[in-house]
Amino acid sequence: MYTDILVPTDGSDLAERGLEHGMELAQEHGAHLHILFVVDEAVYGSTPALSSYEAFLDKMADDAEDLAEDFIEEATEQGIDSTMSVLRGVPHEEILNYAQENNIDAIVMGKRGATGVGYPHIGSVTDRVIREAEIPVIPV
Repeated sequence: MYTDILVPTDGSDLAERGLEHGMELAQEHGAHLHILFVVDEAVYGSTPALSSYEAFLDKMADDAEDLAEDFIEEATEQGIDSTMSVLRGVPHEEILNYAQENNIDAIVMGKRGATGVGYPHIGSVTDRVIREAEIPVIPV
């Protein structure tokens, strides 16, 4: 049923639950797993290339790549074909653009991430992705 599954993550424990479920689905369907980390420029700002903010965003992107590589290693150990990407921008926009550009069949993501929106509310990024996606979105 699924050939390409996207799992956006922000590295939080809550988002990691989405990754675990995404891996299970990918393994079950023999699907390619796309792991995406978006450095949120809306939170940290977008500034000129040589500023300290830019260095901070670059550091966050590097840390995200390290984290994503750990997820890729875990997926590989489970026999799941996977790809990681780190993008910078507005998370829900980058997630939706990535899904469209990469012919994603389903998006699996945690209901809440690093912002820690409390129960029973769904996180704002997840909510926007659910409302705007043209493919199934599975909140975990």
